[in-house]
Amino acid sequence: MEQKRGLRPGEIPGGAMAFIARGLSEIGSGRIVLTAQDSRLVSVEREERIGGDALFSARAGKANTTGGGPLPEKIRQSFQDLPYGQVIITLKDGAVRQVERLTRSRFTGLDGEGI
Repeated sequence: MEQKRGLRPGEIPGGAMAFIARGLSEIGSGRIVLTAQDSRLVSVEREERIGGDALFSARAGKANTTGGGPLPEKIRQSFQDLPYGQVIITLKDGAVRQVERLTRSRFTGLDGEGI
């Protein structure tokens, strides 16, 4: 039986980065959320919002140019050393508007075992 390679802490594998880049090129408005547990990537979520004029236009699927340049490195830096939490990439009008890092803390030994 073949064993899957485990992720190193803070690592974003190539397949996940390809999914993120595809989302950055396809989403007009929305978010891409990377979730960390024990400093390891456990999920990547893609959320697209369609509203206003986009409901009546051909905006959906229009490629933007946010996938190149220093953005992939900024995403990696934001995810690095994140024990528990999320990196949230917010897009509006086909451009990255914000990269947010949300850190969560785990507490054990308090009336139970953690959160």
